[in-house]
Amino acid sequence: MRARHVRRAAPIALLASLTLISTPGVSFAEPAETATQQIQLNPAAAQQDEKPLGEQIASAEKALEKVKKQAADAKKRLDNTTSQHDKAKKATEDARGSLVKARATVAKAEAQLRKAQQRVDEQSSGFSFAGVVNSLMGFLGSDVTDSMSQDVDAKRDAADDAGKRVEKAEREQTKAERAKLNAEKAHKQAAAKQDEKQSELDKLHERKKAEEAEKQAAEAPADGGAAAPAAPPPPPPAPGVVKPAEGTFTSGYGARWGTTHYGVDIANAIGTPIHSLMSGTVISSGPASGFGLWVRVQHDNGLITVYGHINESLVSVGQRVEAGQQIATMGNRGQSTGPHLHFEIIENGVKIDPLPWLQANGITL
Repeated sequence: MRARHVRRAAPIALLASLTLISTPGVSFAEPAETATQQIQLNPAAAQQDEKPLGEQIASAEKALEKVKKQAADAKKRLDNTTSQHDKAKKATEDARGSLVKARATVAKAEAQLRKAQQRVDEQSSGFSFAGVVNSLMGFLGSDVTDSMSQDVDAKRDAADDAGKRVEKAEREQTKAERAKLNAEKAHKQAAAKQDEKQSELDKLHERKKAEEAEKQAAEAPADGGAAAPAAPPPPPPAPGVVKPAEGTFTSGYGARWGTTHYGVDIANAIGTPIHSLMSGTVISSGPASGFGLWVRVQHDNGLITVYGHINESLVSVGQRVEAGQQIATMGNRGQSTGPHLHFEIIENGVKIDPLPWLQANGITL
Protein backbone atom coordinates (compact mmCIF):
# COMPACT_ATOMS: atom_id res chain seq x y z
CA MET A 1 0.00 0.00 0.00
CA ARG A 2 2.81 2.39 0.90
CA ALA A 3 4.70 1.64 -2.31
CA ARG A 4 1.67 2.62 -4.35
CA HIS A 5 1.55 6.03 -2.66
CA VAL A 6 5.19 6.60 -3.48
CA ARG A 7 4.64 5.72 -7.13
CA ARG A 8 1.70 8.12 -7.31
CA ALA A 9 3.66 10.95 -5.59
CA ALA A 10 6.63 10.80 -7.96
CA PRO A 11 4.76 11.96 -11.11
CA ILE A 12 3.13 14.75 -9.09
CA ALA A 13 6.50 16.04 -7.83
CA LEU A 14 7.95 15.90 -11.34
CA LEU A 15 4.97 17.82 -12.72
CA ALA A 16 5.34 20.48 -10.01
CA SER A 17 9.03 20.89 -10.83
CA LEU A 18 8.34 21.32 -14.53
CA THR A 19 5.61 23.82 -13.79
CA LEU A 20 7.88 25.86 -11.52
CA ILE A 21 10.66 25.94 -14.08
CA SER A 22 8.37 27.04 -16.91
CA THR A 23 6.57 29.68 -14.87
CA PRO A 24 7.55 33.23 -15.99
CA GLY A 25 9.34 35.37 -13.39
CA VAL A 26 10.48 32.37 -11.31
CA SER A 27 14.14 31.41 -11.30
CA PHE A 28 16.55 29.56 -9.06
CA ALA A 29 19.53 31.94 -9.59
CA GLU A 30 20.04 35.51 -10.74
CA PRO A 31 21.33 35.36 -14.34
CA ALA A 32 24.56 37.19 -15.18
CA GLU A 33 24.19 40.53 -16.96
CA THR A 34 24.44 39.95 -20.67
CA ALA A 35 26.67 41.87 -23.03
CA THR A 36 23.53 43.19 -24.73
CA GLN A 37 22.30 44.69 -21.46
CA GLN A 38 25.69 46.27 -20.87
CA ILE A 39 25.67 47.83 -24.33
CA GLN A 40 22.18 49.18 -23.68
CA LEU A 41 23.32 50.82 -20.44
CA ASN A 42 26.38 52.53 -21.89
CA PRO A 43 24.49 54.96 -24.16
CA ALA A 44 22.55 56.22 -21.15
CA ALA A 45 25.80 57.04 -19.37
CA ALA A 46 27.26 58.54 -22.52
CA GLN A 47 24.29 60.92 -22.75
CA GLN A 48 25.72 62.85 -19.79
CA ASP A 49 27.90 64.96 -22.05
CA GLU A 50 30.88 66.84 -20.69
CA LYS A 51 30.35 70.56 -20.06
CA PRO A 52 31.52 72.86 -22.84
CA LEU A 53 35.15 73.84 -22.47
CA GLY A 54 34.26 77.48 -21.99
CA GLU A 55 32.05 76.62 -19.01
CA GLN A 56 34.80 74.43 -17.57
CA ILE A 57 37.29 77.30 -17.82
CA ALA A 58 34.82 79.72 -16.22
CA SER A 59 34.20 77.26 -13.38
CA ALA A 60 37.93 76.68 -12.95
CA GLU A 61 38.58 80.44 -12.84
CA LYS A 62 35.85 80.87 -10.23
CA ALA A 63 37.28 78.00 -8.16
CA LEU A 64 40.77 79.49 -8.45
CA GLU A 65 39.56 82.89 -7.28
CA LYS A 66 37.91 81.22 -4.29
CA VAL A 67 41.04 79.34 -3.22
CA LYS A 68 43.18 82.44 -3.85
CA LYS A 69 40.98 84.33 -1.40
CA GLN A 70 41.31 81.45 1.05
CA ALA A 71 45.08 81.50 0.61
CA ALA A 72 45.15 85.28 1.14
CA ASP A 73 43.04 84.91 4.30
CA ALA A 74 45.34 82.14 5.51
CA LYS A 75 48.35 84.40 4.86
CA LYS A 76 46.74 87.18 6.91
CA ARG A 77 46.08 84.77 9.75
CA LEU A 78 49.66 83.56 9.56
CA ASP A 79 50.94 87.14 9.65
CA ASN A 80 48.71 87.91 12.64
CA THR A 81 49.70 84.79 14.56
CA THR A 82 53.36 85.41 13.76
CA SER A 83 53.03 88.94 15.13
CA GLN A 84 51.25 87.67 18.25
CA HIS A 85 53.93 85.03 18.72
CA ASP A 86 56.69 87.63 18.44
CA LYS A 87 54.94 89.82 21.01
CA ALA A 88 54.43 86.86 23.37
CA LYS A 89 58.07 85.87 23.01
CA LYS A 90 59.17 89.44 23.77
CA ALA A 91 56.85 89.55 26.79
CA THR A 92 58.36 86.31 28.09
CA GLU A 93 61.87 87.67 27.68
CA ASP A 94 60.92 90.88 29.50
CA ALA A 95 59.24 88.92 32.32
CA ARG A 96 62.30 86.72 32.73
CA GLY A 97 64.52 89.80 32.85
CA SER A 98 62.33 91.33 35.54
CA LEU A 99 62.47 88.09 37.53
CA VAL A 100 66.27 88.04 37.38
CA LYS A 101 66.41 91.62 38.66
CA ALA A 102 63.87 90.91 41.42
CA ARG A 103 65.81 87.88 42.61
CA ALA A 104 69.04 89.90 42.60
CA THR A 105 67.34 92.59 44.68
CA VAL A 106 66.15 89.95 47.16
CA ALA A 107 69.63 88.47 47.42
CA LYS A 108 71.15 91.89 48.08
CA ALA A 109 68.54 92.76 50.73
CA GLU A 110 69.02 89.39 52.43
CA ALA A 111 72.79 89.91 52.57
CA GLN A 112 72.32 93.37 54.13
CA LEU A 113 69.88 91.93 56.67
CA ARG A 114 72.32 89.22 57.68
CA LYS A 115 75.08 91.79 58.26
CA ALA A 116 72.79 94.00 60.32
CA GLN A 117 71.64 91.07 62.42
CA GLN A 118 75.25 90.08 63.00
CA ARG A 119 76.11 93.59 64.22
CA VAL A 120 73.11 93.64 66.57
CA ASP A 121 74.10 90.26 68.01
CA GLU A 122 77.65 91.44 68.61
CA GLN A 123 76.58 94.67 70.29
CA SER A 124 74.05 93.02 72.62
CA SER A 125 76.62 90.57 74.19
CA GLY A 126 78.61 91.16 77.53
CA PHE A 127 77.81 92.13 81.17
CA SER A 128 79.99 95.25 81.72
CA PHE A 129 78.85 98.84 81.72
CA ALA A 130 79.97 98.93 78.13
CA GLY A 131 77.99 95.75 77.62
CA VAL A 132 74.87 97.45 78.95
CA VAL A 133 75.39 100.25 76.49
CA ASN A 134 75.91 97.72 73.76
CA SER A 135 72.76 95.90 74.82
CA LEU A 136 70.85 99.13 74.55
CA MET A 137 72.30 99.73 71.12
CA GLY A 138 71.42 96.20 70.21
CA PHE A 139 67.85 96.77 71.36
CA LEU A 140 67.61 99.89 69.26
CA GLY A 141 69.26 98.07 66.35
CA SER A 142 66.60 95.39 66.43
CA ASP A 143 64.10 97.93 65.18
CA VAL A 144 66.32 98.48 62.19
CA THR A 145 66.61 94.76 61.49
CA ASP A 146 62.85 94.33 61.85
CA SER A 147 62.34 97.03 59.24
CA MET A 148 64.93 95.45 57.00
CA SER A 149 63.27 92.08 57.48
CA GLN A 150 59.94 93.50 56.34
CA ASP A 151 61.67 95.03 53.31
CA VAL A 152 63.19 91.63 52.44
CA ASP A 153 59.74 90.00 52.72
CA ALA A 154 58.29 92.63 50.39
CA LYS A 155 61.06 92.05 47.89
CA ARG A 156 60.49 88.30 48.09
CA ASP A 157 56.81 88.86 47.39
CA ALA A 158 57.75 91.01 44.40
CA ALA A 159 60.05 88.25 43.16
CA ASP A 160 57.22 85.70 43.56
CA ASP A 161 54.93 87.95 41.53
CA ALA A 162 57.63 88.27 38.88
CA GLY A 163 57.88 84.47 38.78
CA LYS A 164 54.12 84.20 38.27
CA ARG A 165 54.30 86.72 35.44
CA VAL A 166 57.00 84.60 33.81
CA GLU A 167 54.81 81.50 34.07
CA LYS A 168 51.87 83.37 32.57
CA ALA A 169 54.01 84.80 29.77
CA GLU A 170 55.41 81.34 28.99
CA ARG A 171 51.87 79.92 28.79
CA GLU A 172 50.86 82.72 26.42
CA GLN A 173 53.97 82.10 24.32
CA THR A 174 53.21 78.37 24.11
CA LYS A 175 49.65 79.19 23.07
CA ALA A 176 50.92 81.64 20.45
CA GLU A 177 53.39 79.05 19.13
CA ARG A 178 50.59 76.53 18.66
CA ALA A 179 48.45 79.11 16.89
CA LYS A 180 51.37 80.01 14.62
CA LEU A 181 52.04 76.35 13.77
CA ASN A 182 48.35 75.81 12.95
CA ALA A 183 48.34 78.95 10.80
CA GLU A 184 51.47 77.82 8.98
CA LYS A 185 49.86 74.45 8.28
CA ALA A 186 46.63 76.08 7.06
CA HIS A 187 48.58 78.49 4.84
CA LYS A 188 50.60 75.64 3.36
CA GLN A 189 47.43 73.68 2.61
CA ALA A 190 45.74 76.74 1.09
CA ALA A 191 48.78 77.46 -1.09
CA ALA A 192 48.86 73.83 -2.25
CA LYS A 193 45.15 74.02 -3.09
CA GLN A 194 45.76 77.23 -5.03
CA ASP A 195 48.56 75.54 -6.98
CA GLU A 196 46.26 72.62 -7.72
CA LYS A 197 43.47 74.87 -9.05
CA GLN A 198 45.94 76.93 -11.05
CA SER A 199 47.29 73.74 -12.62
CA GLU A 200 43.77 72.61 -13.52
CA LEU A 201 43.05 75.97 -15.14
CA ASP A 202 46.35 75.93 -17.03
CA LYS A 203 45.52 72.49 -18.41
CA LEU A 204 42.11 73.72 -19.59
CA HIS A 205 43.74 76.71 -21.32
CA GLU A 206 46.26 74.41 -22.98
CA ARG A 207 43.40 72.22 -24.14
CA LYS A 208 41.61 75.26 -25.54
CA LYS A 209 44.76 76.32 -27.41
CA ALA A 210 45.11 72.81 -28.82
CA GLU A 211 41.49 72.77 -29.98
CA GLU A 212 41.86 76.19 -31.59
CA ALA A 213 45.03 75.01 -33.34
CA GLU A 214 43.19 71.93 -34.65
CA LYS A 215 40.35 74.12 -35.87
CA GLN A 216 42.75 76.46 -37.66
CA ALA A 217 44.53 73.51 -39.23
CA ALA A 218 41.21 72.11 -40.44
CA GLU A 219 40.26 75.45 -41.99
CA ALA A 220 43.66 75.89 -43.66
CA PRO A 221 43.69 75.65 -47.49
CA ALA A 222 44.27 72.20 -48.94
CA ASP A 223 47.38 71.27 -50.92
CA GLY A 224 47.63 73.41 -54.01
CA GLY A 225 45.94 76.37 -52.39
CA ALA A 226 47.63 79.65 -51.79
CA ALA A 227 49.91 79.26 -48.81
CA ALA A 228 49.96 82.00 -46.22
CA PRO A 229 53.05 84.18 -46.45
CA ALA A 230 55.73 83.28 -43.94
CA ALA A 231 56.00 85.62 -40.98
CA PRO A 232 59.05 87.86 -41.17
CA PRO A 233 61.81 86.96 -38.74
CA PRO A 234 61.96 89.07 -35.58
CA PRO A 235 64.40 91.97 -35.65
CA PRO A 236 67.70 91.51 -33.85
CA PRO A 237 67.85 92.79 -30.27
CA ALA A 238 68.27 96.53 -30.08
CA PRO A 239 71.64 97.72 -28.73
CA GLY A 240 71.61 97.93 -24.96
CA VAL A 241 68.44 95.84 -24.55
CA VAL A 242 68.65 92.37 -22.95
CA LYS A 243 66.02 89.70 -22.31
CA PRO A 244 65.17 89.89 -18.59
CA ALA A 245 65.13 86.11 -18.01
CA GLU A 246 65.10 82.79 -19.80
CA GLY A 247 62.05 80.59 -19.45
CA THR A 248 58.52 79.89 -20.68
CA PHE A 249 56.12 82.74 -21.42
CA THR A 250 53.04 81.81 -19.36
CA SER A 251 50.89 84.91 -19.07
CA GLY A 252 50.51 88.22 -20.85
CA TYR A 253 49.29 91.74 -20.16
CA GLY A 254 45.54 92.29 -19.77
CA ALA A 255 42.43 91.00 -18.03
CA ARG A 256 42.94 87.91 -15.89
CA TRP A 257 40.63 86.34 -13.29
CA GLY A 258 38.55 89.47 -12.89
CA THR A 259 41.52 91.83 -12.51
CA THR A 260 44.19 93.36 -14.77
CA HIS A 261 47.56 91.68 -15.13
CA TYR A 262 49.94 94.59 -15.74
CA GLY A 263 52.92 92.60 -16.94
CA VAL A 264 54.17 89.38 -18.49
CA ASP A 265 55.18 86.18 -16.68
CA ILE A 266 58.25 84.10 -17.52
CA ALA A 267 58.34 80.75 -15.71
CA ASN A 268 61.48 78.83 -14.82
CA ALA A 269 63.16 77.19 -11.84
CA ILE A 270 63.85 79.01 -8.59
CA GLY A 271 67.28 80.61 -8.78
CA THR A 272 67.17 81.32 -12.54
CA PRO A 273 69.16 84.54 -13.19
CA ILE A 274 67.21 87.77 -13.78
CA HIS A 275 68.94 90.53 -15.77
CA SER A 276 68.35 94.24 -16.05
CA LEU A 277 66.60 95.03 -19.32
CA MET A 278 68.76 98.13 -19.90
CA SER A 279 71.26 100.28 -18.05
CA GLY A 280 69.91 102.35 -15.21
CA THR A 281 69.70 102.93 -11.46
CA VAL A 282 68.00 100.69 -8.88
CA ILE A 283 65.12 102.56 -7.21
CA SER A 284 63.57 99.64 -5.25
CA SER A 285 65.03 96.47 -3.80
CA GLY A 286 63.25 94.45 -1.13
CA PRO A 287 59.77 93.55 0.15
CA ALA A 288 56.76 94.53 -1.95
CA SER A 289 53.06 93.91 -1.43
CA GLY A 290 51.82 91.06 -3.63
CA PHE A 291 55.26 90.41 -5.09
CA GLY A 292 56.96 89.23 -1.91
CA LEU A 293 60.26 90.73 -3.08
CA TRP A 294 60.95 92.92 -6.09
CA VAL A 295 63.54 95.07 -7.84
CA ARG A 296 62.73 98.23 -9.84
CA VAL A 297 65.18 99.95 -12.17
CA GLN A 298 64.91 103.51 -13.52
CA HIS A 299 66.53 103.44 -16.98
CA ASP A 300 68.39 106.21 -18.73
CA ASN A 301 65.57 106.67 -21.27
CA GLY A 302 63.00 107.28 -18.50
CA LEU A 303 61.39 103.82 -18.52
CA ILE A 304 60.98 101.92 -15.26
CA THR A 305 61.10 98.12 -15.23
CA VAL A 306 59.69 95.93 -12.46
CA TYR A 307 60.95 92.45 -11.54
CA GLY A 308 58.54 90.74 -9.11
CA HIS A 309 58.23 87.47 -7.13
CA ILE A 310 62.03 87.23 -7.00
CA ASN A 311 63.76 84.83 -4.64
CA GLU A 312 66.75 87.07 -3.92
CA SER A 313 67.80 90.60 -4.81
CA LEU A 314 71.46 91.07 -5.73
CA VAL A 315 71.39 94.87 -5.88
CA SER A 316 70.65 97.79 -3.56
CA VAL A 317 68.78 101.08 -3.95
CA GLY A 318 70.89 103.71 -5.68
CA GLN A 319 73.17 101.16 -7.33
CA ARG A 320 74.06 101.65 -11.00
CA VAL A 321 73.43 98.58 -13.19
CA GLU A 322 74.26 97.84 -16.80
CA ALA A 323 72.12 96.17 -19.45
CA GLY A 324 72.24 92.41 -18.94
CA GLN A 325 73.69 92.62 -15.44
CA GLN A 326 72.18 90.03 -13.08
CA ILE A 327 70.10 91.85 -10.48
CA ALA A 328 68.07 89.01 -8.90
CA THR A 329 67.11 85.34 -9.01
CA MET A 330 63.73 83.94 -9.96
CA GLY A 331 61.48 82.91 -7.08
CA ASN A 332 57.97 82.09 -5.92
CA ARG A 333 57.37 84.72 -3.26
CA GLY A 334 54.22 86.73 -2.66
CA GLN A 335 50.94 85.93 -4.38
CA SER A 336 52.46 83.47 -6.81
CA THR A 337 51.31 80.08 -8.10
CA GLY A 338 54.74 78.87 -9.15
CA PRO A 339 58.33 79.99 -9.76
CA HIS A 340 58.31 82.79 -12.32
CA LEU A 341 59.33 86.38 -13.06
CA HIS A 342 56.59 89.01 -13.26
CA PHE A 343 58.01 91.71 -15.54
CA GLU A 344 56.49 95.18 -16.06
CA ILE A 345 57.39 98.28 -18.05
CA ILE A 346 56.24 101.71 -16.85
CA GLU A 347 56.32 104.56 -19.36
CA ASN A 348 55.50 108.09 -18.19
CA GLY A 349 53.85 106.65 -15.08
CA VAL A 350 51.66 104.23 -17.08
CA LYS A 351 52.09 100.44 -17.05
CA ILE A 352 52.25 99.42 -20.70
CA ASP A 353 52.10 96.00 -22.34
CA PRO A 354 55.72 94.78 -22.27
CA LEU A 355 55.29 92.26 -25.09
CA PRO A 356 55.01 94.69 -28.07
CA TRP A 357 57.82 96.82 -26.64
CA LEU A 358 60.07 93.78 -26.26
CA GLN A 359 59.20 92.49 -29.75
CA ALA A 360 59.89 95.90 -31.27
CA ASN A 361 63.32 95.80 -29.64
CA GLY A 362 64.09 92.27 -30.86
CA ILE A 363 63.28 90.41 -27.65
CA THR A 364 61.14 87.28 -28.06
CA LEU A 365 59.58 85.57 -25.06
